[in-house]
Amino acid sequence: MHRPDLRELQRAFWRALATRPGGETAGVPELAQVVRSTERLSASERVDIYAGMYFWRIVEALGEDFPKVAAVVGADAFADLVRDYLAGHPSREPSIRHIGGAFPAFLNGRTPDYLGDLAQLEWARLDVFDSADAVPLTLDELRGVPATSWPALRFALVPACARIVLDWPVHRLWADPEATLVAERTALRIWREDFVVSQCVMDAGEMEALERLAAGEPFAAVCEAFADPVDAGALLLRWIEDGIIARWGKDPGDGSPA
Repeated sequence: MHRPDLRELQRAFWRALATRPGGETAGVPELAQVVRSTERLSASERVDIYAGMYFWRIVEALGEDFPKVAAVVGADAFADLVRDYLAGHPSREPSIRHIGGAFPAFLNGRTPDYLGDLAQLEWARLDVFDSADAVPLTLDELRGVPATSWPALRFALVPACARIVLDWPVHRLWADPEATLVAERTALRIWREDFVVSQCVMDAGEMEALERLAAGEPFAAVCEAFADPVDAGALLLRWIEDGIIARWGKDPGDGSPA
């Protein structure tokens, strides 16, 4: 009889864990050859213990990544969602950090209707928290730029800044977990200062201006998103105060990207 080698055993053990997340494992012939039964537990029951531990660890991890979703649906319903999710989206990365990448899309169409958007916002916040550090541009550095150079100035966002557009104003649940939500297209800016992740609603002008800035367009083009260029200047100052504009990488006098 062929005895499985280590690689075959690893693959067999993975199949046992992933076949029915959180439930009894299906029989895996390779494991049946090496896992022994005891007086108290059969071989499959012993494997089921590990399968259960694996499943509930992922439930715990996703609960930490999507705490608002878990709070909205409740603990039992959240575990059921994770079980269904893992059946179609088993972990394919060495790190558990990435297990929730497809969770927002998976929740689209679930009840309540805003659940997918809520998960998308929580995942964006997590990505921002994990993004690389960068030194932000300061007001003092900006004051040193000659007035004649402003139209050609180009800026860059720090890595820890994201923009998303949602169908529901789910950001309101941070201020009031019991808020009643009505579908409304909502553009959000999400950023991190030190270890604190913040978010704010963007109006159409800010959204267009930030997209132009992130695309590397000169400040003159950024100003075109507003009827009054003064509004663009005020918004740039707010972005700098929030720490989302990256520090100059080159002399800003030549209009080069930061």
